[in-house]
Amino acid sequence: MMKSGLKMQKLCPAEEFQFYQEIHGDKDYEKVFSALKESFNVLQVRSQVLLSLITICLTITGFSGHRIASTGLLPRIFVSIGVSSVLISALILICGPLQVRWMTQFRAKNLEATVLELIRRRNLRTRKYHWAIFALIIGLTGYVLSLVGFLLYHA
Repeated sequence: MMKSGLKMQKLCPAEEFQFYQEIHGDKDYEKVFSALKESFNVLQVRSQVLLSLITICLTITGFSGHRIASTGLLPRIFVSIGVSSVLISALILICGPLQVRWMTQFRAKNLEATVLELIRRRNLRTRKYHWAIFALIIGLTGYVLSLVGFLLYHA
């Protein structure tokens, strides 16, 4: 696999807005808003997928969690960590990326300031989405370890 050697840099909201303007033209705010709307849609869809996985985890816990937890201290601890972390992940998603806020609901002093604020809000929702993934990974790890403990106690 060949490396291109090009260095990419992470842009702050103001730099990202300038990049949008380079791509779409200085005053074509319609295309900039469209691109931002699409990024909010991506976050929404991916958050819904995570929420579906969380629902499956919690449903499985309802059916077999008590049985796994009853086999010993380690499985009980790990299933508790799993269910708690998965619940935290759901709360982060519900209070973050899955909140309904319309792009046109708020406006700054001008279109440029509005776009900058929308980029900041998108970035915050993206960070919350990543936090939710991290909590979900901890939860899934807890579930797997509880299952391993269950299997070791019943081997």
